[in-house]
Amino acid sequence: MPTNNKPELVDLRQAVVLTAAGEADAIERQASLVLRTEIKRRTGLVWSETSEMPAQGPVVVLGSRERMPALPQGLRLPDPPLKDGAPAAEGFVLSVDTTSRPRPTVCLIGNDHRAVLFAVGRLLRMLEWRQGEAALPADCAISTAPAYPMRGIQLGYRRLNDTCDAWDVGRFTQYIRDLIFFGNNAIELIPPVSPGNVGMAEVDPLMPMTPWDMNVALCAVLDAYDMDVWFWLPLETGAAEDPEHRACSLRERELLFAACQRIDAVFVPGGDPGDTDPDLLMPYLQDLTVLLRRHHPQAEMWVSPQKFRGDQLERFFTYLERESPDWLAGIVWGPGCLITLPETRERVPRRYPIRHYPDVTHAKVCQFPYPYWDDVWSQAYERQPIHPRPTQYAHITNYHAPYTPGSIAYSDGTGDDVNKVITLERLWDPEADVRETLRQYGRCFCGADFAEGVADGLLMLEQNWAEPAASSPQVPRTLAHWQEMERRAGDWQRGSWRFQQGLIRAYGDAYVQRRVQQEQKALAAAYAALNQDHLSVKQAISDAEKALAAANPLTAAPDLRQRTHELADDLFQSIGMQLSLERHGSSDRARGAMLDNNDAPLTDAAWLRGELGRIKTLESEAAQREAIQRVLHWTDAGEGGFYDDLGNRANGTDPHLVREKLWDQDPSFLRSVQDSHYGPGFPERHRHSWAYQAHVYRSPLKMRYEGLDPQACYLLRAVYAGRGRMTLQLVLGGQPVGEPVSFTGLEPVIREFEVPPAAVADGTLDVRWENVHGYDAQIAEVWLVRKAHEKRESGK
Repeated sequence: MPTNNKPELVDLRQAVVLTAAGEADAIERQASLVLRTEIKRRTGLVWSETSEMPAQGPVVVLGSRERMPALPQGLRLPDPPLKDGAPAAEGFVLSVDTTSRPRPTVCLIGNDHRAVLFAVGRLLRMLEWRQGEAALPADCAISTAPAYPMRGIQLGYRRLNDTCDAWDVGRFTQYIRDLIFFGNNAIELIPPVSPGNVGMAEVDPLMPMTPWDMNVALCAVLDAYDMDVWFWLPLETGAAEDPEHRACSLRERELLFAACQRIDAVFVPGGDPGDTDPDLLMPYLQDLTVLLRRHHPQAEMWVSPQKFRGDQLERFFTYLERESPDWLAGIVWGPGCLITLPETRERVPRRYPIRHYPDVTHAKVCQFPYPYWDDVWSQAYERQPIHPRPTQYAHITNYHAPYTPGSIAYSDGTGDDVNKVITLERLWDPEADVRETLRQYGRCFCGADFAEGVADGLLMLEQNWAEPAASSPQVPRTLAHWQEMERRAGDWQRGSWRFQQGLIRAYGDAYVQRRVQQEQKALAAAYAALNQDHLSVKQAISDAEKALAAANPLTAAPDLRQRTHELADDLFQSIGMQLSLERHGSSDRARGAMLDNNDAPLTDAAWLRGELGRIKTLESEAAQREAIQRVLHWTDAGEGGFYDDLGNRANGTDPHLVREKLWDQDPSFLRSVQDSHYGPGFPERHRHSWAYQAHVYRSPLKMRYEGLDPQACYLLRAVYAGRGRMTLQLVLGGQPVGEPVSFTGLEPVIREFEVPPAAVADGTLDVRWENVHGYDAQIAEVWLVRKAHEKRESGK
């Protein structure tokens, strides 16, 4: 076997698996079956199982320390990983011995039976495999245990999922095994509350069986691997308030508890969805816990303060402190929690652990938005794309984990697969090297010859989105890298959905870059046509409309577009991934519909078309020319003025925005400014700058100007836009100015304000917007205009 630039390898082609046979428990027997099945699936090799040490040939010894097969005389294992002087839970050793027998002996020994599964996973991550070949580094000697006891992923069988709703039990079982290979020990399901009330487990045509039957079956599958079974079980809005509705809700949930073979914990969010006041929610959960433990005596109840606001949050913390309920096992911190995890830990009594519930599946309008994402990428991929973010989720995990026993991550598909693996690995080892984890990921799922390439390719995909789409030199480099792997891929890689996901992102990013470049060129040509004063208005508009028509998704890069469509079809065939509404049955544009979103407008071309249509209806040519000038000079603040396009830090268009903390100091942006991106419901007729805003929670949005002329008169103009409804008060130089402004994201509001002379007396201007009602402040565009020919009299 090729070993260039690699440590010496031991050949395991003829290996047999040695177990404790009849003494092994069900999970250890499962571990042996998983190992032999996965080896055959990857290499075609058949490793048989034995309970007697063979005299010849390589051996893989598999078992727990409690039920370990007899080892050869003279073989020494690494010391087991310890915690507080005793073998650490779920820890294992993986070692290679080449001296005690004529042929190598590989030992996979767990401190407990679940650890044996994790040892099998580590072997598969390290194995140098190809068709007909299997080898392991001869110097392998690992003794390891997880840093955090809770390491899980939510797997929802529901309409909103971009993949898993198309799976049968076998496909789910394979994916659960894949997660176990990276240390997963818990799965959170999203079950219906009864056969006739699906709740959040929505039905869709892709499902091979009902949500009720699937979730009951998955409980049994998870029990067979000794994975903790969690239920995410939100309350219907109003269910805890009306007595009849409350009683019905409790009865339905008890039917669910009775039907399931195993339940270890139930997590009920306070909101998102449900929005149940804590005064009603907590007594309801106390009653629900009684019903849960009637069928699963050791099961736990967990709750989150998601969407609790103001007085609700205070009453929740007061309840925990005053009542100290012993029926409650712990608190969950997740999306929609309005204070940070460290702040939550300070407020929650120490007797209650806080589970992290990180959103690994969304890139915007979410708990951990992609930091400072260029608006082009946001428009082209929407909320739930294929988005490997390895270095970012390594940081997110390490930032939050010290306050928790670990996490069970929120997921709605497979586009976040890399983020899941990185989260699990960092919970096992907070110091794990990201690139090494990705090498193991590539080796495990794509083979030894692709380990390095997949690792580099995933890091490159993350870097693609860290730069402006139109100008990034990284995008073509990333495409070339994945195309090189594509050229040498064999049947295994071509059929690997993880490989397909990397390819489609590389092709898709290149397609989007070519599209935005084409649109920008057409838009520039349209503006140039409008700026021809010697032309009639009618002719200028006609020329501009012709220029805009030159931008067409079908002509920007047809070869790249065609390849993304082919790969999307491959992913639908391989794992049921839905990357298009009509083609594959995606639930909506925001949930993974990559093909549709990649073709969406990426510039202000649609807005300009609309403006031109409106200008043509004006009665006089003078009015038309005036309107054209307004369009041409939209971002011009005039001499001595400043224009900021907020919410698009990637392009450096917001130099006056005050960012007191950056992403690495506040990954959830709960105490800092984030670039907020509207979803697919934002009208194309609006400017793109209105869809992307600077956004803060629970604090003012601030800007600061320096080097102003203290004697000049200034005007501040702002576009109020954002998701939801809000009312903001402008404050200039510490003093409220004008009346509060109310607005919604779909109908932006433009307002102008005279800047008080005192606000710029020292040559600086401090600007802030305070939310009059609620917690958010969002602004899209700001002009600070120096009024022409106006100057204040000295001393006034």
